[in-house]
Amino acid sequence: MPPELDSQDLSKARTFFQYGNDAALKSNFDYAVDMYKQACKLAPDNLQFRQALRSVQRRKFQNEPSKVGRLVGMTNKPIHMKARSARGKQNFTTCLEVCEEAFTNNPWDVSAAREAAEAAEMLEFYPLAQWYLESVQNEAAKDAEYHRHAAHVHELCESWPKAIAAWEAVKRIDPNDDEANRKINGLSASATIKRAKYEDAIDERKAAPAAESVEDVRARLEQLKQEKMSPEERLHKEIQKDPKQVWPYLELSEIFRKRSQFEHAEKILAAGIKAVPRDSMLMQNYAEVQMTRLKRAMDALTRRVEDDPTDVTSKSKLDQISRMLLDYEIKEYRRRLVLSPEDHKLHYDLGLCLARDGKHAEAIGEFQVAKGSPNLKVQALLQAGLSFEADGRGKLAERTYQEALKAIESGDTENFNAIHYQLGRVNESLGNMETAEEHYNEVAANDYTYRDVAQRLRNLN
Repeated sequence: MPPELDSQDLSKARTFFQYGNDAALKSNFDYAVDMYKQACKLAPDNLQFRQALRSVQRRKFQNEPSKVGRLVGMTNKPIHMKARSARGKQNFTTCLEVCEEAFTNNPWDVSAAREAAEAAEMLEFYPLAQWYLESVQNEAAKDAEYHRHAAHVHELCESWPKAIAAWEAVKRIDPNDDEANRKINGLSASATIKRAKYEDAIDERKAAPAAESVEDVRARLEQLKQEKMSPEERLHKEIQKDPKQVWPYLELSEIFRKRSQFEHAEKILAAGIKAVPRDSMLMQNYAEVQMTRLKRAMDALTRRVEDDPTDVTSKSKLDQISRMLLDYEIKEYRRRLVLSPEDHKLHYDLGLCLARDGKHAEAIGEFQVAKGSPNLKVQALLQAGLSFEADGRGKLAERTYQEALKAIESGDTENFNAIHYQLGRVNESLGNMETAEEHYNEVAANDYTYRDVAQRLRNLN
């Protein structure tokens, strides 16, 4: 039998899941993956959590299997062996967790999917095993052994048409497979029997409707009451029922945030932190609400100063709030990095804040960590180069821009222009005028109106 899931674990899993959703909406994929993995660890059979995790893992590669690096197969081989070892020792949930390491590197890994499906089957998580195999169906279209495995799992799930289709795929790939025809005939019979039993059951229910017990009536009345409640009322009731549950605070605060009622959101999250002190998810959401409020105040003051540049009071307040926001962001990103030190996006965001604060040496360190993410590599190198320049290290800036130039994808004109422009600037400052002109010409060939590149070329000539 599948292991029982503790209600507290499920509550925590839902909290992690909600947090992953928030991060995914902000394209903070590394953090979203981490949160979804935590949810899956607590609720290993939850298909919704797995699907969300895989979706974000694939979005990191723009949903294109071709964007997975060629050497990933070698990287994942030791992970496959580790998963196989865990399954051999009957540590099936550990096997699922290990397979997710492989999916982070390649979300279309057929070997990992089959390994995970085997572990899910042993745990009697049959729908999960079925989903694992279906999630890589396109990548294994010509693999007869994969289709045999899929047919077996579809049969466990009593998905007769899918099982028949899998065996038919085996026949196409391996016409000499004698078992395929026998299986197809047997599965067709099973499908017919199941359909007949289902129709008989419907007829019996129509003929003799069962009387509701007192408990059934009470449950139905309670459900009707719940349906009449607003989402806010339902969540408040959840909090009253168990103040230690984190997810109702998060969901309720999200409702207020979507309505731009940030004061209400702040109060709800503050109540959550009081009930569950130092919970990382409550603290992060609270910080995001505080930062949003500061940004809104900054926007309002900026407009006021633009309308009246002589308004010294508004200008002073704007400077004060800008400083407060920057300090708050640096402190918050550092707090989050203690919890998730491998989150490249957090390192990148902290680097941007440190650079804005003029702390370029520290910012460079953060950007150098952030470049470990394929999605952030170009931007992290570009920002590191800018900080090297601001720190008076032109040679290192040039070297960093050259590395960024090698990392850009074909057709990425925006980054191509930005990097060549900065290479022109840094070479100009180093006295390498001919090299500077070459880089400016690369930009001008794409966009002659890009920033001040036309004027710089005129000055060099």
